[in-house]
Amino acid sequence: MLGAGAMGSLMAARLALTGADVTLLGRASEHLARIERDGLDFVELDGSHQTIRLTSTAEPAVVADADLVVLLVKSWATAEVIATLRSHLPPAATVLTLQNGLGNATAIRNALGDGPERELMVGVTAQAALREAPGRVLHTGDGPTAIGRPDGAVTSRLTAAAAAFAGAGFATIAVPDIERWVWRKLAVNAAINGPTALAGVPNGAIVRDPELRAAALILAAEVAAVARTRGLRLDHIAGAVEEVARETAANRSSMLQDLDFGERTEVDAIYGVMIAEAERLGVGVPASRVVAALIHARERTARLAKERAG
Repeated sequence: MLGAGAMGSLMAARLALTGADVTLLGRASEHLARIERDGLDFVELDGSHQTIRLTSTAEPAVVADADLVVLLVKSWATAEVIATLRSHLPPAATVLTLQNGLGNATAIRNALGDGPERELMVGVTAQAALREAPGRVLHTGDGPTAIGRPDGAVTSRLTAAAAAFAGAGFATIAVPDIERWVWRKLAVNAAINGPTALAGVPNGAIVRDPELRAAALILAAEVAAVARTRGLRLDHIAGAVEEVARETAANRSSMLQDLDFGERTEVDAIYGVMIAEAERLGVGVPASRVVAALIHARERTARLAKERAG
């Protein structure tokens, strides 16, 4: 599991509970060190918690024995992280991205270069988690996960990966049309992440606050318009936004968490790549442009504050 943030920790923990041989790989940090020393303090949606022993490391050579590498790093780090793994990845290893936004599969392929053709899977998930403190992760939202291949083939490896995640308690399906799922998730992310990050509120505010709800649905509609121009129909997208907001009501979006900690956000993967595609196709996305600009401004302010405090 590549990425030791909240989502990587959540998925590694649940898979480990099934008896799967899981290693959590991330940057050296207090969070990773505490997991290695004391185990992960894992809190379920119902408030119950347990300590889960996980193998964790910052050493990329650990992927040499991997059958499946799941990427849950920030989208802007994809190329750099894959480049550090390239010489260690065995030829038969499958790579699955469950990251936010657009462009991750292309970044992975480009970073892997001209080596052996590995099976690449792309997925989306509506699961949500919060790293409350180093070594402690809360499961804050439950929703479907879909995985597929860019070429649409449903292979035995794809169905096996879906079964593994389903066995860990994540409702997961293997699909032939993953591009539509990726754009649907993008619409939901664009609708929820930007408004909640700018307003400083958890996801549930999207359905409680009429003005935030209106802003969210405008953003979702813009993404859906770009997808439609690409030949992808995102039916009932307003309902999907509201459903995810309700199911993850207590969660602070990843973009808001990044701003809280003065970290770089995924604004470019969630909004920037979509805006570039809209320009290419001649589709107007004015609300997305405004939100992206405001997030960039907030990001700079938050990072400066962190530097001054540190």
